[in-house]
Amino acid sequence: MASANYTDLLNKALADIGDAVAVADVTGEFYSGHALRQRIEGIASLLRASGLERGDGLAQLASNCVDAFAVMAACLRAGVRYTPLHPLGSLDQQRFVVNDSQAKLLVIDSAAFAEWGARLADAFPKLAVITLSRANFGEYLGDLLVDRPWLDDQQNSEDIAWVSYTGGTTGDPKGVMHTQRGMGATAEIARAAWQFPEQPHFLACSPISHAAGFLVLPVLMLGGRVSLLPRFSPEPVIRCIENQGVNTLFLVPSMIYGLLDHPGVGQRDLSNLEHIIYASAPIAPERLREALHLFGPILHQCYGQTESIHITCMTHKEHNPSVSRRLESVGRATLGMTVSVVDARGSALPLKEVGEICVKGPSLLAGYWQRPEASAEALQSGWLHTGDVGFMDEEGFLFIVDRLKDMIISGGFNIYSQDVERALMAHDSVDVAAVVGLPDRKWGERVHAVVVLKAGRECSEEELIGFLRQSAGPLLTPKSIEFDSALPLTNLGKVDKKAIKLRLEAV
Repeated sequence: MASANYTDLLNKALADIGDAVAVADVTGEFYSGHALRQRIEGIASLLRASGLERGDGLAQLASNCVDAFAVMAACLRAGVRYTPLHPLGSLDQQRFVVNDSQAKLLVIDSAAFAEWGARLADAFPKLAVITLSRANFGEYLGDLLVDRPWLDDQQNSEDIAWVSYTGGTTGDPKGVMHTQRGMGATAEIARAAWQFPEQPHFLACSPISHAAGFLVLPVLMLGGRVSLLPRFSPEPVIRCIENQGVNTLFLVPSMIYGLLDHPGVGQRDLSNLEHIIYASAPIAPERLREALHLFGPILHQCYGQTESIHITCMTHKEHNPSVSRRLESVGRATLGMTVSVVDARGSALPLKEVGEICVKGPSLLAGYWQRPEASAEALQSGWLHTGDVGFMDEEGFLFIVDRLKDMIISGGFNIYSQDVERALMAHDSVDVAAVVGLPDRKWGERVHAVVVLKAGRECSEEELIGFLRQSAGPLLTPKSIEFDSALPLTNLGKVDKKAIKLRLEAV
């Protein structure tokens, strides 16, 4: 598989696009290939002039806008480590990531995060802050980009390009490191394996700071166009398909459900739509059948992780409801990647036997930022141990049956129950809490909490939800909360979450 740098691939793609539109957002701002390259080079030069050297870190909190992508690309161009902050994360989470990544510069999309961005900036009084629009904090990017010369150095294939944080099941989040070479390989695999239309027009309606961002370069490499929405909503997405010629979407299952349930969607003109990539969470087979009926045979499933965007995929033709259990699969190993199911000793298991899913190939992480022991545990003899459990059938289709990690995937986002539990127990009326994921038609899984209050205290579900929205952010706020007098325990004295889930799912 090709080993070109991400930056080299992007530069060539933008040069090939030339004066045509490369990236646009809903505000009407757009950049041609040449203009976007100029913008990226100017920001890269600014980063160096701001005192950042190769290997230094930058953290960015942004919605989907052109400059958010340009800042990311400029970091890679300048050899600066780029770390995205989760747009739905709590302030405590974001502060942790900025500190742990050792960021020397903070970039904030102040139009989308005015009050929140000011609070984040205030948390780092000694850190330089650049804003993507004028604000009462930081320095405005537009004022700083004046006659910036292009850099004259080149990228190193092994530069740490991207450090994206994943929640920790047993401790603090870990920074997943990807190199220039690894990100370039990831883009080339996506271009070859993800069945893009000949001239893709991709609408990014989920954060490009995370999974959707990995589609931008492959689309540009194909001479396509990227349009940016700040957030998903069914009606704006449908209008973009009808009126702007959007033919490619990346959706998490809850977004597919939102489109399926949108009033009158069956009477709308979706004929421009040629390709839907879906990923990031399990999808209910019956809802997948509904999607195939509405959209036609244009769905392409991807299974991956922050640690390896590419593990498996299921093509348009492989979405065959007539094949037993096919729609329960996550597909076969992606081009250039090798997948194995292993036992506790790391030995490959026979077909249909359940074990841990491992993957090998050029898109794997380089390791965890400043966590050598965790890196060694995850990467063994060149194989990534995913923490997911499943089996493979005779045709090479992979089926996920469980997760080793105590993680809930809701609306395409990874939510760790211990993070929610800690946030709940910060309330002075809460004694103990247990958080589980329950099946949900819209979200794939919904976060549900069982709470035991301190003796003599009173608190309502509404009060607790409001408390978490303010203190922990919407991502860590349960969809539902119930109260009990005690939590069930295992023989070892641990909270028995399996018993909680069995009871709730039986209701």
